[in-house]
Amino acid sequence: MVSWMRVSREALAGMLDRYGEDDLAQRVVSISDDELARIATLGNYYAFSEDAMALGGSMGGARALSLATIDVLENTARDLRLSRTDWELEGTSSDRWAEVDVVRDRELRRNAPERQIPPDVSTRTLDTVDPPAWGPAPPDASAVTKRCHELRSKPLTDFTVEDLRIMIGQQLSLGQLLSIAFERLQADPLAEGDCYPGDLLASSLRVDGAFWEQFPDPDVSLRNLIEGLAVRSDLEPELRELIETFIREHSARRQSF
Repeated sequence: MVSWMRVSREALAGMLDRYGEDDLAQRVVSISDDELARIATLGNYYAFSEDAMALGGSMGGARALSLATIDVLENTARDLRLSRTDWELEGTSSDRWAEVDVVRDRELRRNAPERQIPPDVSTRTLDTVDPPAWGPAPPDASAVTKRCHELRSKPLTDFTVEDLRIMIGQQLSLGQLLSIAFERLQADPLAEGDCYPGDLLASSLRVDGAFWEQFPDPDVSLRNLIEGLAVRSDLEPELRELIETFIREHSARRQSF
């Protein structure tokens, strides 16, 4: 590497905006330090690595960091919404160079997963991966609110079934916690917190339907997980009813798509 790029969240938002990435431009203003570091490292590879030079030279920092943001935050490797900014297109009426840029982008991004800084999983908390940090609970807060504030700063690798049940039951940080919960439930669908066998699954089944409509993949994952559970004789009646309701609502959501 012949250079190193550092970027602020605000500057990164401006770059994304110029490439038509309005949603990501809003999102990066509140990303974690861990995510920002991964974007900078990957953008550095796209702009200045030997691989980049072999494909025709540096693509420029703004483009490199914008592509890296897509790869880190979305993990999709999709193309930029605008292949070139107005400034890059200034002085030419041809789209040929834009096509060349896209081909080079795709070739470089084949190596994106191994070029990112792996997140330090042992130190990741909800305060760092789902900012802003909450801080202490108010002195007069309820016991549940105080517990949720405490869990925001607890390493995610140390979350118990009960921790997940509480946070998911409060509809908090679902994008981060449901994937962890699904891993536990895959191993044991009736994983138990402090209430009854299957209470973590029950909390997951109570998640508001609007979340599943926005994120259909975990919706399908949960439906696959509970297939066949309803016929078990050892279920709590409340859990059985939640499973049956979820299956009906899941079918309705899939039809609407």
